[in-house]
Amino acid sequence: MRHPLLSLLRALVLLPSYTLVLLVRLLKWSIAPLALLLQLLFGVPLVLLRVRQPLRPRFLPLQEIDLPDAAWLELTDASDILSAEGFVHYGDFRCDDLIQGGTLWLRLLGQPDQGIGAVAAHVELAKGIRPSRSFVQFATEFDDGRMLTTTNMDLPYSLPAPLFQARLQLKDVWDPRALFILHRDLVTALARSIDRSRFERAAHDPIGLLADGYAREIQALIAQGWLRPDADGRSLRLSPWGALIGIWRQAWPLASLHLRAADRRARRLLAEHDLDVEAFTGGAPQILVAHQPLPPGIVVDTVRAGYEQVRPLARQTDPQAVLEAVVINLDLDDADVPRPREFRYTFRACEDYRSRRIRRIRGFDIVLDREAARLAVTAMDREFEQAVDDAEWEELTEDNPLAPLRLGPWLRDLDQILPAAWSSLAAHPDGQKPWPDSASLYPDEDGAAYWQIVAWGESDQPLYVTLDGRSGAEIKG
Repeated sequence: MRHPLLSLLRALVLLPSYTLVLLVRLLKWSIAPLALLLQLLFGVPLVLLRVRQPLRPRFLPLQEIDLPDAAWLELTDASDILSAEGFVHYGDFRCDDLIQGGTLWLRLLGQPDQGIGAVAAHVELAKGIRPSRSFVQFATEFDDGRMLTTTNMDLPYSLPAPLFQARLQLKDVWDPRALFILHRDLVTALARSIDRSRFERAAHDPIGLLADGYAREIQALIAQGWLRPDADGRSLRLSPWGALIGIWRQAWPLASLHLRAADRRARRLLAEHDLDVEAFTGGAPQILVAHQPLPPGIVVDTVRAGYEQVRPLARQTDPQAVLEAVVINLDLDDADVPRPREFRYTFRACEDYRSRRIRRIRGFDIVLDREAARLAVTAMDREFEQAVDDAEWEELTEDNPLAPLRLGPWLRDLDQILPAAWSSLAAHPDGQKPWPDSASLYPDEDGAAYWQIVAWGESDQPLYVTLDGRSGAEIKG
């Protein structure tokens, strides 16, 4: 009777919440038709009268110091993440022509070897209209003139893509490297010849490349009837049908529906080529963005042995990152002896920018899977802190947030620690037979290393023992 009673109690507790949600949705969709009609009646004429786009926009080159803090953070994060995949930075630019009442800051990147270009963008709108937004877009042009683009912009496009372009919009793939992996793997699956000529131009004439790419899209949309040139010969406006479709796509509450529909279409296309988008969404530690096999014949039984394998990959991902902790997932072998199954090495990096009073902190994991004999890098976890004045900055930088884990010759490694820890857990006063869970190696505030071995008892209660990393002595309490 316990489970039915619990289910009934849970339903009674949640009933007010369910009722409130239902009422809110009913109210929303009862007023939606009228709100949509009003947006169309007022929005379409307003767009036709006021919205103008240049036939050829002006992209102003910038030095990195000229970027505002919010744009600098987003663009720098994106380029730092993609540098591990060999992306080249071609320049930073500002454009005030493309967004009504807003500014577009962008960074042009490229991976010439694979024929993939990228734009990291940050959009700042006039205060009070909408919050600023950032996104990344990858593009590959094929020899037949067609183009594949993949973006994580979380707003619906006002117009369909031009006929020469296949556009994938994945709003939930927030990590630039994860989005790149999906784009790259789809390009590989399509097996088409790639046009790489644009990358030489990106190095010498990035502004011309950006302007010509925009102009090509504009001419295609004019040919499709969505846009029409203005009388002045230098700008263009939406056609009546284009204005109607644009308002329809971005009006409340249809905008979120159009965005989700674009996401579903992109997921279906990727699934047709055996690419799972779900593997690239969620928290950074769960997203694996790079893989490589372990060298043949390598058997990893200790933290040091694994670190020798992961260190080159860590330096490639972020040269400034330091090892911060190691977690080893444990299992039992046929002789009921605990053995390592997976090593997870956690790395972090910290950089201070006094001129902006900004501290950037980055983190990632490298997972060493013994059974699959491979290494995998997780997506980059990013955060920052910003001080409002010099006094706050000095206080912020008094402490270093990194606590490096040092694997000196004095360290008692897993093969030395695990037998003693397991004996201690097996001798638990409750007499429960433990099942191994994990072993963690981490430093304290003074840099001293400690081991914590965790197991599960027969009553589903956690058991653990803490050992000094230098002496191997058990630490009580």
